[in-house]
This record gives sequence, structure tokens and C-alpha cells, in this order.
Amino acid sequence: MKLKVTLSAENPIFLPLHYNYILQSFIYRNMEGIYSTFLHNYGFPYRKRLFKLLTFSKLYGRKRVIKGAKRIIFFPPVHFYVSCILEEILSSHAKVLLKKEKLKLGRNEVSLEGVEVITEKVEGDRAVLKTLSPVTIHSTDENKKTIYYNPEQEKFYRLLEENLRKKCRIAGIREGLEDIEISPAEDAFFKKAVVLYKNNFVIEGWKGKFLIKADPKIIEIALKAGLGDRNSQGFGMVAIDGR
Repeated sequence: MKLKVTLSAENPIFLPLHYNYILQSFIYRNMEGIYSTFLHNYGFPYRKRLFKLLTFSKLYGRKRVIKGAKRIIFFPPVHFYVSCILEEILSSHAKVLLKKEKLKLGRNEVSLEGVEVITEKVEGDRAVLKTLSPVTIHSTDENKKTIYYNPEQEKFYRLLEENLRKKCRIAGIREGLEDIEISPAEDAFFKKAVVLYKNNFVIEGWKGKFLIKADPKIIEIALKAGLGDRNSQGFGMVAIDGR
């Protein structure tokens, strides 16, 4: 399950060209108060992991990019998608948003136009997933240098598979983990995306389509929690292609 959140505003929305942190802050700020329930029910360690199992898309809508000023202007309405491994959180998120008349997206005053529940049904043990935000995967060498991988490398897919196994274990899934296979979709075309996060921390990701073969419950975890690393920072959100 995903939420499609549509925002409107009286004026154009001005954002930095790299706005992941602003959108992440918007989502977390408007979920304030929800986690106390889960802290009580599941305990602190689970609550910490929960943040890693949330992801969101880029902003969609009519826009103009001003590269020289490193700014992007959106002309409302705009929308984005958010998903989480625990659907109760999404339901609570929708209820909190619906109670607020005015919201802040960066320095922009916006209002909620609508929240739509998107249900994705997994049919069978394979699916083509398209990216709604870039997929990134990395490792760290002995000098603590971040090494990003790309879809031309076999290790890219093996790390994606292992990352998904970790998410499944957190979700309580133990069976079928060794049978996960992720590869390029037949008609895949990958486009690199370099994102500056927060204080100009460089993150390399890839937009495109992936073929995943796994138990349907495992594919559902990928749809809810995303593929790859840094999902809670707005990376790796995927949807079933063609829907």
C-alpha cells in the first residue's frame, strides 16, 4: 500500500534542485506523535528500525528547472508517494495530514488537496518494478570511502538482493530469502541520478526498471520498503510497472 499525497498552493513552490531532505523533513514532521503508539507496542529497537523501512518518491507535477540558480519551481498541484512496511503508519499519516489546513514544505506554505490509497497486488513470483525515486546501493572500503555500484556491475544486483533479505528479516520473513533474484528488466534503460543530500553529501542512484523473482510476500516488502540503501532519505521507491 502506498499513499499518494497531493499538495496545492496559492503560489509556485520554490525548492532547491536537490530537495530530498526537505521532503523527508515534511513527511517526518507531519508524522509527529504517531510513533508513540508503536514505541509502546513494539519497543524502542523496533522503532529505530522502522525509520529505515519507510520510503518516498520524488515530487511529480509541472515544473521548471533553473540550473544556474540550482533551483526548481513547481506549479501546483504537485504530488508524491510514500510507503512503509507497516500499513498502520500510513493510515495514521493520512489522518494527521487531513487534520492540518496549512503545511510547510521548506519555506513554502502548502495545503493538502488529497490523500489517495494506492493498493498494489502482487500476482505470482515475479514482477517488473519501475523506480519512483533512484535506487542506490553502496559499500565502504577500509578507508571508510563510500563506493557506489551501477547496473552494469553484477555486485549491484547481489547487494540489492542482500539488502532486501535484511528488510525481510526485520519484517519477520524467514522463508524463501535465498531464492531472491533481482536483474535488469527486459526493456530496462538506466539513467544515473546524482543527488546532494542535506549538507551536499553526494549520493549516486539509478532510475530504471528491475525484474524481481521471489515469493510474493518478499516482493511486497520491496514495494513497501523500497530497494537498496537510504530508502528513508527518498531513494529506492518502486512500483509495479504498467500500473
